[in-house]
Amino acid sequence: MRDRPLIVSLLVGLIVVLVIGGVSVLVKMNSVSGEYKKKVAQTISLQKNIEELKRENADLNEDNEGLKEEIASLNSKIKELNTELLKMEELKNKLEEALKDELIDKKLKEQ
Repeated sequence: MRDRPLIVSLLVGLIVVLVIGGVSVLVKMNSVSGEYKKKVAQTISLQKNIEELKRENADLNEDNEGLKEEIASLNSKIKELNTELLKMEELKNKLEEALKDELIDKKLKEQ
């Protein structure tokens, strides 16, 4: 019987230590759980941003391809116009020569 109060006090002490340890573990788990939830939310947000950026990149690539085609078309038109310009300059030079020849012939006839 003498040992009974000692055993009871040891059991009460053990229970108190276990309760304190359990509360401490519970607080730590809540803290870790909160951090985990924040990281999961951040990860989800980053995944949404990545998907949005991928879609935007795809749209920009499509626009880029369209612009490349337009540039190729415009370059082709520029080549055609340059060819036509050269022909027009040749024709202008021929007309100038013909006009000079005609003016010279006219002056010679007048004299």
